[in-house]
Amino acid sequence: MENTLIRDKLTNILKSIFIAIKRFITSPTLIYTIRRILSGLFTLTLILAVVTALIRLIPDIKLYDVRLYSKLAGTSVTAAENYKIVQLFKYGRVDLDGNRIPVIRNILQYIYNALPIPKSIPIRWDTRYTVVLKYWEGFSYLGTSMDTNKLVNEMLAERIGVSFRISISSVFFAYLIGYPFGIAMAKKPGGIIDRLGTVFIVLNYAIPALVFFLLMNKILGNPSGIFGALNLGYFYIAGDWRSLIAPVFSIVFLSVPGIIIWVRRFMVDQLTSDYVKFARSKGLTENRIMYVHVLRNAFVPLIRNVPAAFIFAIIGSYYVEVIWGIPGTGNLLISAIRATTPDVPVIQGLTLIYSAMSMIAFLLGDIVTVWFDPRIRLTHKGDI
Repeated sequence: MENTLIRDKLTNILKSIFIAIKRFITSPTLIYTIRRILSGLFTLTLILAVVTALIRLIPDIKLYDVRLYSKLAGTSVTAAENYKIVQLFKYGRVDLDGNRIPVIRNILQYIYNALPIPKSIPIRWDTRYTVVLKYWEGFSYLGTSMDTNKLVNEMLAERIGVSFRISISSVFFAYLIGYPFGIAMAKKPGGIIDRLGTVFIVLNYAIPALVFFLLMNKILGNPSGIFGALNLGYFYIAGDWRSLIAPVFSIVFLSVPGIIIWVRRFMVDQLTSDYVKFARSKGLTENRIMYVHVLRNAFVPLIRNVPAAFIFAIIGSYYVEVIWGIPGTGNLLISAIRATTPDVPVIQGLTLIYSAMSMIAFLLGDIVTVWFDPRIRLTHKGDI
């Protein structure tokens, strides 16, 4: 009898585990996530193929020192051609015999390098490029900078800290200011606060971002100006948090109008919905309707944007980092493109990283939205 009870109890536990696993495997959220991941991988592969193909359109003459080539050609044509072949070999244009490498081979090679599987890749040769001196060993290889000889992921890791602090601080203060302002404008459309907010938004959008950043750098950093006592400075100083005030303020000032417009529009629309009319018919006060019911619904899209804001913070801000001399990630990709000799591995690696982060951000935003709003369900068709 006792053995039978134990067996039945064990059977019920196994059934419960089996049912839980079955529900998880067949859940719309898991199916939706898998479909999004697979489509994201396909998109990343397509992006890599397009970027690699576009890079191959760069003329060969842009990938080596023409003056050095001409100087070598004046003494030895063979030496000049060997120099040219070696330089193009670094970029995957030709093999060491000078034969052109098809672009499809470049694409497949980079996809293989980026795959998260164990591999060993040669990254350093002798002067004649006949003997490999060093191999990179690991899983996903995103390339080594032609300029600094550093791995792309190491370059990103070195610069990510300051960009992350600036961007996260900017997002936090932008929402902290924008949401209450938008709510105040929506509470009394056409009122004084609404009109003042509209003037602020119009003036804000009328100022070009680059012009505003330059003005703030001159005004806030001027030691003899009205903000001189704060000692903000014209440039970023590592370890001095005050040097980040000006760039963070500039980003927040230009980001707030977009948040205000969105919050105001959303809440004004919600105030005319059926559930608000029903709440008014029950005798609820306007403040309770606004701050309990309408505001709760307004937070759902905010939560959805949090993962995107968090991940995109890694990318940084190009204009801000250049103007304030901040060694962040904002100018990594632009500098690699604008260099006299394009830093192809950095361009490819950062494009892959930024594209992957974008897809992860949108996927996390959808999943977080479902967690915070039980009315929303993910379907196998990929809809929310």
